[in-house]
Amino acid sequence: MKTLAKNLLFLLALLLLSSWMINEYMEVKAKTETFVNPDDVPRVDAVVVPGASVYRSGKLSPVLRQRMDAALRLASRRPGVKLVLSGHEVPQGYSETRAMREYALKRGFPEKLILVDQEGRSTFLTLLNCEKKLGLKRVALVSQGYHLPRALYIARRLGLQGYGLRVENNPARPAETGLREWFSRTKDFALVRIFRYFH
Repeated sequence: MKTLAKNLLFLLALLLLSSWMINEYMEVKAKTETFVNPDDVPRVDAVVVPGASVYRSGKLSPVLRQRMDAALRLASRRPGVKLVLSGHEVPQGYSETRAMREYALKRGFPEKLILVDQEGRSTFLTLLNCEKKLGLKRVALVSQGYHLPRALYIARRLGLQGYGLRVENNPARPAETGLREWFSRTKDFALVRIFRYFH
């Protein structure tokens, strides 16, 4: 019984150490690819906005509104650059992409430059669709600081040249957000490597 407990503790410690190393690796790699000023973002084919919560009224959540406002500022300064709105629709609920598209149109962004990805159920799928379905090569990802290291890692592993435009972190639940992102990074680290192995 004691041997089993020791083995379990060892495996737990190994998992935590591995997760810490993955998180640190993503943070370090993302530093040179992340910007806070839209003018500093290198040339890209498209500006990508990963989906986030939308209220039943169709109003964007604060997190998503931050992303959209920053993305529109960036895309509007780059004539001809496409705006990719990625998310999904909750059955009998809201549509992230519809709300995002309406938000962009109301602020005068050209409809012909908007691309909608309704199958973006995760950061991994959003970026996979950018590469496989939309044929993009160079993208600017607009999101909160906690999210960008993982998103940029996934983009890199899928063969995309990705840059991050950082918006403010959501101050509502920083501890909860940080813990969730910690495990999401570990999950996506494994997912991307398994995917590339089989493709």
